[in-house]
Amino acid sequence: MPAHHANDDGDLVMPPMPCNVGTIARVAASVAVSPPLGLDTYVYEVIPFGDRLVSISSDDSLRLVEPQTLQYIPDCTSIHDGVTCLKAIHGRGVLTAGRNGVVKCTDLRTNTTAQEISKDVRQPILSLACEENVIATGTELTSAQATVTLWDLRAIQQPLLQYIESHNDDVTELSFNPSNPSILLSGSTDGLINLYDTSITDEDDALIQVFNHGSSVAHAGFLSDHEVYGLSHDEIFCIFDTNDCHQDEAHESSHAHAFGDLRPQLHCEYVVNIVSSDKSAPIVGAASHSARYLDLISLQRLPTWSFDTSNLVRLLGAHEEEIVRSMCFSGDSNTIFTGGEDGFIRAWRVAEETAGEGRQPAIQGKGQKKRNGSDKSERARFRPY
Repeated sequence: MPAHHANDDGDLVMPPMPCNVGTIARVAASVAVSPPLGLDTYVYEVIPFGDRLVSISSDDSLRLVEPQTLQYIPDCTSIHDGVTCLKAIHGRGVLTAGRNGVVKCTDLRTNTTAQEISKDVRQPILSLACEENVIATGTELTSAQATVTLWDLRAIQQPLLQYIESHNDDVTELSFNPSNPSILLSGSTDGLINLYDTSITDEDDALIQVFNHGSSVAHAGFLSDHEVYGLSHDEIFCIFDTNDCHQDEAHESSHAHAFGDLRPQLHCEYVVNIVSSDKSAPIVGAASHSARYLDLISLQRLPTWSFDTSNLVRLLGAHEEEIVRSMCFSGDSNTIFTGGEDGFIRAWRVAEETAGEGRQPAIQGKGQKKRNGSDKSERARFRPY
């Protein structure tokens, strides 16, 4: 396969997408599409919440969505000046954060703000995580400082903890260890993925492990109790093992498995994200906006980590020529929801039958929206919110 290269403008140019990238085991058909948002309005994130969906978009709105029809449930809420993050608090509502340095807890039953959290000196918030009553926020580098802050929702007057020296650039990702919620992961554009023991007050002592990804981290998280991953803005993927963690000092670890650039390996132009759950293998969303598809590929450990490209699921049509920003699954995992820069949320259902080699069933793209200047360069995808 020919290598990707840059054109005269410096934009990344990928080779033509091959028609036989492994085996397309199943094709997902688009079964519903949301009403259009305004011109040049992006869907940033869509997540499940109970039997509904919730989304945030570039018009700074929070919307509740009916998953069967993808109709928006009135009314939408103008949530932040520059909304960036969305997380669900199980059974209670959703958390959002934005470039205004504020975290809001919204009660979706009444569509009202139940709590609002901010510090005296506000920094734009780029990442958010929650576990029971504790939330963590990560900020943009401001005045030479990027901060990870923990709050207790039962006492929001003052932060529980602040880590101000562990990163020297934007904090782009936060995640609690699902089996040990006192362990917090942070990822940053400084190329580091950190693990903290939040039961320890002193920052130097709380920082128990550092992984040097080597590239600006876009996404990071836990694959298991003792394995974490990092995906960079230029699609370089690594998995690290935490078993060699030394509790007496911060320990910088080498790669447990360095995959390199996923674009030539997965025959894609960008990776949307990696969606992980306790019930199934992690799923990687590998997309091509020029060839108009999104592939869902399992990441499996047999016994080493590898991508099951022989059994991928293809969302043919995806979000046309626009970038897919978000993907999530329904409770039964039979329906996939995606949100994109075309301003739509789409629902996909996986067909039961197997698609034959080279078979590319036509799926009519619904709700396609014309945009001004839709011929965006690949580098525009990496701009902050």
